[in-house]
Amino acid sequence: MAFKFRLESVITLWDNTLKERQSELAKAYEARKIVEDAENNINVELSNNIEMNRQKLQDGGVLDVEYLLGLQRRNAYLNSQLNVIKRDLEKIDEEIERRQNAVVEAHTELKIIEKLKEKKQKEYTKNETKKEGIIMDEIATRRSMHTENI
Repeated sequence: MAFKFRLESVITLWDNTLKERQSELAKAYEARKIVEDAENNINVELSNNIEMNRQKLQDGGVLDVEYLLGLQRRNAYLNSQLNVIKRDLEKIDEEIERRQNAVVEAHTELKIIEKLKEKKQKEYTKNETKKEGIIMDEIATRRSMHTENI
């Protein structure tokens, strides 16, 4: 008779849970990357706007007040977007931490049940070896009795 762990379905459940939680964590990291990319794009645009403004001032000539006001409004809008992104990143970081903890929990639970399975496997093997020893002793005793009777 082969070893059969009666909690094998629990191992499968925790393994699936672990994979699901790892997938959720990967999605959170992906969301963070998307928001970081948006933040980088805004920072690049702000830098470009500052450089364009500097170029206009260095070139001399007539300053276009409407252009400068528009640029100032755009920069104010971009800065407000950066503030929103920073808050979003904080929320995403909290979610990442929560999901990391969930992955650790699932991994821990899976390892606990796998260790229990190993322990039960060793107990089973030990008992089977003990049973085999008893059977071999019995066979040896019967052979010895049989040879004495002959």
